Amino acid sequence: MTCTFWIVVALICFAIEILTPGVFFFACLGVGALGACAAAGFANSAVISLTFFAVVSVASVFLLRPLAIRYLSKGIKKSNVDALIGQKAWVTEAITPPKLGMVKIIGEIWRAQATEDIPVETWVIVEKIEGTRLIVKK
Repeated sequence: MTCTFWIVVALICFAIEILTPGVFFFACLGVGALGACAAAGFANSAVISLTFFAVVSVASVFLLRPLAIRYLSKGIKKSNVDALIGQKAWVTEAITPPKLGMVKIIGEIWRAQATEDIPVETWVIVEKIEGTRLIVKK
């Protein structure tokens, strides 16, 4: 197996990676193919090339893939209602379970539910969102 073969395999793997949602598996195979290309340049043996492909691919799955996922996920920001989770909200109408109350968050009024009584003019934290109401806690 020549270096040209492994470069083609690497390019195919990188193309598949670009076309699939970010799992970074095929990119790791592409890196393995580049490692096999380097091995083919030193020793013209299919066994050595395949061994390098396997070793470099497995190593990159365990070493490079977690780094790439962590690095690229830093830029992802929550949007829409997901951005409200973890935010502070101001109680404008008391929440007395099972009755819903009202909270103001980022200039909007939302229905809110809690597991405990929460009086008016109290800060709460949004735990999650169910439908059109916020689940909050003190």
